Amino acid sequence: MSTSAPPRTPLGPKDGPFGALRALGPHAGLFALLCVATFFEGFDTKLASFVQPVIATEFGASVGEVGTAIGLTSLGMVVAFFVNLLADVVGRRPVFLVALVAYAAFTLATAAAPSLPVFTALQFFARMAMVVELFLAYLILSEEVPPEIRGRVNGFFASTATLGAAVPAGLLAPLDAIGVGWRGLFVIGAFPILLLPIYFRRIPETRAFRERANAGARYGEDFARLARALWRSRNRGRLVRVSTIWVAVNLWVGSAMYLFFLHVTQRGWTAADVQLLPLGTIPLGLALYAASGFLMDRFGRRPAASLYLLACFVATVVCYQATDDRVIYWTYCTMFGLNGIWVIVTTWTLELFPTESRSTALSIANNLVGRMGLVFGPMLGGILAERWGDMSAAVIVLASVTLFAIPLVFTLPETKGIALDGDPSHPPAANEG
Repeated sequence: MSTSAPPRTPLGPKDGPFGALRALGPHAGLFALLCVATFFEGFDTKLASFVQPVIATEFGASVGEVGTAIGLTSLGMVVAFFVNLLADVVGRRPVFLVALVAYAAFTLATAAAPSLPVFTALQFFARMAMVVELFLAYLILSEEVPPEIRGRVNGFFASTATLGAAVPAGLLAPLDAIGVGWRGLFVIGAFPILLLPIYFRRIPETRAFRERANAGARYGEDFARLARALWRSRNRGRLVRVSTIWVAVNLWVGSAMYLFFLHVTQRGWTAADVQLLPLGTIPLGLALYAASGFLMDRFGRRPAASLYLLACFVATVVCYQATDDRVIYWTYCTMFGLNGIWVIVTTWTLELFPTESRSTALSIANNLVGRMGLVFGPMLGGILAERWGDMSAAVIVLASVTLFAIPLVFTLPETKGIALDGDPSHPPAANEG
């Protein structure tokens, strides 16, 4: 197995951000199908945080109770770890399709939730399935597209989730006007259930999984082998460091992003005010997600991750300390786009490990360990906000964790341009910092 990454060639004008889409070739149909599913994953993911003020009123819950409920639903993202493990054993395709069915069904059921505990339970399973679906979509795409365009393709792919996440803000007021309210948003979010026949026909198994080493091993043997492989010294060190970065990313999202609508509601924003958010979140979301992919392919994973982690904290401080609603509006839209950090860290994590344990490694780093940030972010934010009487201070303190993650970025190898067919060609050990 090679011990060095392929030669790095500068990107010319024809290889710009949109050049990656033109280079998709036979993978264009797969890209389109995964983008549609991910659009609604983004839509549904945003719903749980977006409807917090509304469900607090309808269910008679306090800020702390709603924050705890949202944190508990995020535990489903942690439990997704056990489902994602199956992708290294039974395949990427079957796990993706089951997750797609499950998240559409649980999202639809949430529309009829009669109480906060039922809402929490349904969203627990819906978010578990959503994470599995998005996780496998990234994995399928990353293993199928050429390595030189992987970053940009993943950036454009993730931007469809940004579009989906921007839509609910523009729909709540009209749905309220016709008497449907927040429940109508969850009905819309279940739309992929209508497209399931197409997905079952058109989503293939990846070539990397079909041609993996030890194909055909028995179920129990596979898990034992994966555990041993990930516990090897190099993989173990990488796994610990990238998992810590994932905790920081998720804690920032769980505090700065999830608690934003409670913050602006306390400032007097109405559903009509929130309805204007897509005017900013859509263009900035698309631009910053696409930029994350371009920066990865042009400069590498380390510089892109460092820049986005720093920008996440700076934008959070400005947003939560600002007194001018226009500043709050535009910095939130910027934060929305800076969720492109997920694209960078997901792509990087997939490239750090061999095919036989790639899904397991990302499951441990993101779902089992990293997603605890989404569990405790809104919980701690709500508790600290009530104790201190200051939502802004609570969020800024929690968001500062992104700064502490930056030094860890430079302890991981640069994987720009690495191939994912079979065992990836890892950078030299000297590059691990």
